[in-house]
Amino acid sequence: MAIARQFATSVGTTATVIPGTQFPGFLLYNLGGATVFLGDSAVTTSTGFPVLTATSFDLDEVSARSLRGRDDDRLYGIVVASTEDVRVILRARVNV
Repeated sequence: MAIARQFATSVGTTATVIPGTQFPGFLLYNLGGATVFLGDSAVTTSTGFPVLTATSFDLDEVSARSLRGRDDDRLYGIVVASTEDVRVILRARVNV
């Protein structure tokens, strides 16, 4: 399987858009040293879904089918302090 695209993002203490998460077949990996919390544009560290350091996150096949590549499908991330690096790779070829 060919890998089409990859993205690198530094997530900060305000909701940060994570490019690539609007497409089906994405895999997000937390490279940072602290938990990254995922959600919509109003995500907080209290309401977000936690992705621990050195772990990955993806959607199950059924949920991923709802992603259509629109900007409003993107996930946002936030951290408690400083910034943390995340990577996203698309496991399917898409038009970006």
